[in-house]
Amino acid sequence: MVKTAVKVFVRTRPTATSGSGLKIGTDGQSVSVNIPKDQAAGLVNNQQESFSFKFDGVLDNVSQEGAFSSVAHEVVDSLMAGYNGTVFCYGQTGAGKTFTLSGGGAGYAHRGIIPRSIHQVFREVDMRVDKMYRVHVSYLEIYNEQLYDLLGEAPGTSDTLAVLEDANNATYVRGLTLVPVRSEEEALAQFFLGEQGRTTAGHVLNAESSRSHTVFTLHVEMRTSEAASERAVLSKLNLVDLAGSERTKKTGVTGQSLREAQFINRSLSFLEQTVNALSRRDSYIPYRQTKLTAVLRDALGGNCKTVMVANVWAEPSHTEETLSTLRFASRVRTLTTDLAVNESSDPQLLLRRYERQIKELKAELAMRDTLSGKARVSYDDPSDDELRELHALARRFLAGEAEVEELPVDSIKRVREAFKALRAVHAAVRGELASVVNTLRRTEDGRAATAPDDPSQSGAVGELDARAAGGFTVGRAPLDARPPPRSEVSYPVGGGGGSPSGARPPALAAQASTLTDDAGPLSSPSGASIGLSGPAGGRLAAIFAVPGDRNAVFRRYKVDVPEGRDAAASLKAASTALRDCRTAIRSLGAGVNEAKRRIDDLTAAVAMRRGGGAGAAGAGGAGADGEVLDSETYGLVQELKAAKSRYRTDFDALKAAREELEPLLQAAAVARAGLLEAFDRWAGAQSEGLLRRMATAGRAMPGAPDEEDELDAGEAFERMQMARITERDPDSLAYHAALKRTGGAGPGAGAPSRPATVAAPGAKAAAAASRKQEATAAVNRGAGR
Repeated sequence: MVKTAVKVFVRTRPTATSGSGLKIGTDGQSVSVNIPKDQAAGLVNNQQESFSFKFDGVLDNVSQEGAFSSVAHEVVDSLMAGYNGTVFCYGQTGAGKTFTLSGGGAGYAHRGIIPRSIHQVFREVDMRVDKMYRVHVSYLEIYNEQLYDLLGEAPGTSDTLAVLEDANNATYVRGLTLVPVRSEEEALAQFFLGEQGRTTAGHVLNAESSRSHTVFTLHVEMRTSEAASERAVLSKLNLVDLAGSERTKKTGVTGQSLREAQFINRSLSFLEQTVNALSRRDSYIPYRQTKLTAVLRDALGGNCKTVMVANVWAEPSHTEETLSTLRFASRVRTLTTDLAVNESSDPQLLLRRYERQIKELKAELAMRDTLSGKARVSYDDPSDDELRELHALARRFLAGEAEVEELPVDSIKRVREAFKALRAVHAAVRGELASVVNTLRRTEDGRAATAPDDPSQSGAVGELDARAAGGFTVGRAPLDARPPPRSEVSYPVGGGGGSPSGARPPALAAQASTLTDDAGPLSSPSGASIGLSGPAGGRLAAIFAVPGDRNAVFRRYKVDVPEGRDAAASLKAASTALRDCRTAIRSLGAGVNEAKRRIDDLTAAVAMRRGGGAGAAGAGGAGADGEVLDSETYGLVQELKAAKSRYRTDFDALKAAREELEPLLQAAAVARAGLLEAFDRWAGAQSEGLLRRMATAGRAMPGAPDEEDELDAGEAFERMQMARITERDPDSLAYHAALKRTGGAGPGAGAPSRPATVAAPGAKAAAAASRKQEATAAVNRGAGR
């Protein structure tokens, strides 16, 4: 593990007051707060006036993109490399914590750290073609010391939600819903859906104040393509929006809002106590005092790369809250965490890895035996027949009928099995001898007059009655003789007329065959394809169809008008560069795929040669570990090395080409948008009603689809809006599509959320009802806000 310091950034909320006591140093990392002395304290006043702090950065009048680049960009890169990360915002109510993390309702440009982190994660997933990724999201809310799952099927508190520790002392929330997402749009839709379930309320300092702490988590699982079923790297990114600390004498809250403020301030106070204990290196850290500190355990002192954003409101009336936030941030900056890559320790994955390694080692041993001239040796577990042969050999060896050279020494496993057989035979002989001795003792004690002629034969099962008579005699068994155990005798299993246990009765087999034949393949509910040539394509063509006059005017604009000619030339150049880049990517991609297939074929061929017992013939070479290879195998190994070198070269070139693709896409989109906007301005200057007449002429064109097949005005507007968004900023298409899927209510949009009584039964529903009753009572008293 690597010791890593927690980074702290300060972000200031813009203010119109110029006389604030907050001063930012020229280095962009230091902050000072000046508090004038209270004249009412008298002449002897030792109050400290200036307080200075140093952080990793101060974000003053910085855009959302700049804040993400400074705070979270490095953390997201570490997430894709297999490290855990946490970004949390702390500060007083109204200082801009939710705006920093989630964004505002002003539009796509004001999105916060969470949407930008989602975009970067899926962008990296698309770029890293040599790895396989799976992404899940979860959204946890801590409201009045109760846990809520904002992405669950029935959002609300549950007894199954609990903060626990796994075998590696990492914290997790049991019962929290992990939603799999395959694209940026799906992840943003889940985030917007969770935002609608958050608990907010208004007071004098913030019209949409968060009344709970929230933790949005991105879970990333990465596997390499060569060992996709064996090695997995698991990492997660926690994006924590803490509720703002409140001074109730300033907010003036009462009733339910006052109770919520008490829970918020208490949890933040315990968080400060935990940070103080960590900074002092105390032996006991009070992580379990609140749900918030338990959830943030890894972020404060575990396996995590942590960044804190201290949001301050630099108004003279909020100087005390600003100073308190900066003091807390300076203590957090003294903390360190232990950073390590999170590799999966799944027993099933380890089992598959060990099976593959055993198979490869057996192949290596077989090849060494072949090259050294040894006979074919089996390194598998011995069969029952081989075990019986080893036991027979052990009996003959102990009886002196076999020489020591006959004992197996060709493999360690056979040597060990031979020793086991010797021990088993020795134990059996000792048991027989002990039985004979006991029989002799009992016989001598019980018989006084009739002792056998030959004492050595007294323990035999077939003792003779008349040895002197000679010839064939019927034996007389001793009193303690017993038949051999039944376990040594094999009996047929099942009835005489029954079928074997693994066979299927004819009737059932026929029935299964009938069911299989009658089932048939499952057919799709609708076999019609949706394309430009189908009915949907006809409607699309009808919506976007333009008359020939407009095309002619547009061609004239691109040729005759200087502004249009320049814009068309820029678009052509950008399109040509983009087409060449895409052609290069396709060619390089085909080369990479072909190299990968060649590597797979050569690897299989080398494995077959090594495992097939190819003899050493001709002029060969040496392997990586000094082994002698025949000429054909050596040639395959050299071809494999060359193929891997070509693969790396082509892959590096493909990666570089893909990095060049995005700027070219943006340049082409900008050029296309510029040409269209310039044409619209020129056409509007030529005639105000030109576009309207063209649209009318287009709808009246012969052969146009019927009115019932046309899209309505709303659908046509949505399609044109999406097309315009794609042309202006292709990256924003997923964001707007996710907004549309969730009803257009993004973070900070002020849209009505789902009712608390339906979304979160329990404490949240009771709080919403209590708040509504308080507002109604205030209105009835004539004190409505």
